[in-house]
Amino acid sequence: MRLNVKNLIFWLAIIAAVVALHTVRRNSTMRGIETVVKSNDICLLTQSDVDSIILASFPKLLNTDIKRVEKKKIRQLLESHPYVAEAEVGMTTGGKLKVDVIQRVPVVRMFFQGREFYISEQGTYMPLCAKHYCDVLVGNSEYSEPNIKKLATMRLGDKGTDSLSSYTLESVWTLAKFIHDNSQYDGVFDQLTVNDKGDLVLTPKLGNTIVIVGDTTQLDKKFENLWTFYDKGVKKMGWDTYVSINLKYKNQLVCAKK
Repeated sequence: MRLNVKNLIFWLAIIAAVVALHTVRRNSTMRGIETVVKSNDICLLTQSDVDSIILASFPKLLNTDIKRVEKKKIRQLLESHPYVAEAEVGMTTGGKLKVDVIQRVPVVRMFFQGREFYISEQGTYMPLCAKHYCDVLVGNSEYSEPNIKKLATMRLGDKGTDSLSSYTLESVWTLAKFIHDNSQYDGVFDQLTVNDKGDLVLTPKLGNTIVIVGDTTQLDKKFENLWTFYDKGVKKMGWDTYVSINLKYKNQLVCAKK
C-alpha cells in the first residue's frame, strides 16, 4: 500500500512539473524562428526568405508571448505565397517558432503575351526571382489566343468552372511536366515552343534538329519512339542530318533531311 502511495505521489509530482513547465513556456516570449525549406534540386526560396515573409506580416512576432502566436495565420500566409506548396507551423520545446516549408518546383520558364514567369509542377503561376537563377525549359508561343489576365491564380489541370482556359499554357505545362518527371528526357531539351499551328515543338541542347511533338496525347509512346530513333539512327548518322523529327502521327516518326 505504501508503495502505491509513493508511486502516486511520484507521478503527481511529474504531472505537476510538466504542467508548470508548459505554463511557464506558454507565458514566455518567443525566442526566434527555426525554419527548414525543402526545395529538391531547385532553390528559389531560402530560410531567410521565409523568415522575412513572416516578419513582414508579423513585425512584433519575436516580442510576442508564445501563447499569443497565431500559428494558423502564419501557415495560411506562407501557403498563399506563390513559391510555397505546403507549410507546417508549430513551436519547439525551446520556445522557437518551428516552420517547415515545401517549395514549389518550376518545370518551365514561360514567355507569354508579354509576360515572363515560371509554371510549377502543380500548374500554378510562379513569378521570376531576381536573386536566384532557375535552369529549366524555356517556353514561348507563336499561337494566337485571347489575352489571359488571371495568371496569378491559375491552376492548370483544374477542370473547375473558374479554372484558367489557355491551350498554350495547358499544353506547355503538360509537356514540360512530362519531361521533368522522366529523368531520361530532363536536361536534353532547352526550349519548348507552341508554333502558329498549335503544335508543340522542342529544341534540343545538342544539334539543330527540332522535334515536333504535336499535341500532348500519347507522350509516353511518342518519346519512346523518339528515344529509339536517337539511339539507332541519329547517333550513327549525326545530330545535324535532319532538320526536323515529327512525332505528330500515330505510331509514326517522320524526318525531314537537310
